[in-house]
Amino acid sequence: MKRECFCVKKEASAEIDEIGWKILEELQSNARIPFRQLAEKVNLSPTATIERVKRMEEEGIITGYRAEVDPKKLGYFFSAVLALQAKYDNPDPVIDEVIKEIPEIVSSWSVTGTNDFLLEVNVPSLKFLHELLVKLSKHGKITTSIVLPDSSRNRRVKAPRESLGD
Repeated sequence: MKRECFCVKKEASAEIDEIGWKILEELQSNARIPFRQLAEKVNLSPTATIERVKRMEEEGIITGYRAEVDPKKLGYFFSAVLALQAKYDNPDPVIDEVIKEIPEIVSSWSVTGTNDFLLEVNVPSLKFLHELLVKLSKHGKITTSIVLPDSSRNRRVKAPRESLGD
């Protein structure tokens, strides 16, 4: 009897030392920090700091520099997370097209479990959210969670821990 292996191939993770993590922490806090100031904070020369940042960019560790935008200041007063259980056998191509057509979907993830996708949306009103839910419900069952105003987001990546340390 032939066995199939459904092993997950682990990608090699980059080796980053303590100074590298300090650089990443500073850049995630302020991507516009001047190299001279960044170098002072991590106790390196500006040249060495630039070389390390460039290497992390080339290795794909640093994937870009973005502005953080407050959706509420632009008229998007509600954020929600939508869990979509698609009605298709192979939902990825269909849902990928739907996501491209709806700019209010700001993040999406294909996930395991009962649902097939998690979608993060920013909308101007509950009425608009309702219209969006009606449109998306053509593609499957949706569970909606509205993000509360006091929710804070921490998108920073920190050095991995060995355990939770409880």
